[in-house]
Amino acid sequence: MNKGHLKSGEVIDLGTLGEDMKAKATYALIRTEAMEVIRMVIPEGRTIAEHSVEGEITVQCLKGTVEFAIENTVRHLSTDDWLHLDKKEPHALTAQEDTVLLLTILFTSPEENNS
Repeated sequence: MNKGHLKSGEVIDLGTLGEDMKAKATYALIRTEAMEVIRMVIPEGRTIAEHSVEGEITVQCLKGTVEFAIENTVRHLSTDDWLHLDKKEPHALTAQEDTVLLLTILFTSPEENNS
């Protein structure tokens, strides 16, 4: 179940993503039943309001600086920093400069829900 844009085994440059993908656009790389991977572009000053995600997430900052508000704590991610959040953990973020993130969401499998 590949609902993403990349094929299994395909190699890409996350900086450019190829000629057919806009360098300044958020782009879903792949989505399966188990995970989703997104290259997220956030312009300087943009805020994404507090929300939570059904699965565990990892965020790798590929470029720029972003501020994550998690509970009563603010974390700063800059180029090459990495962050993990538990599933359903509320968070918000604000780009301190033009930022590119690699976001991975790991979904709970139906088998785990029945355990």
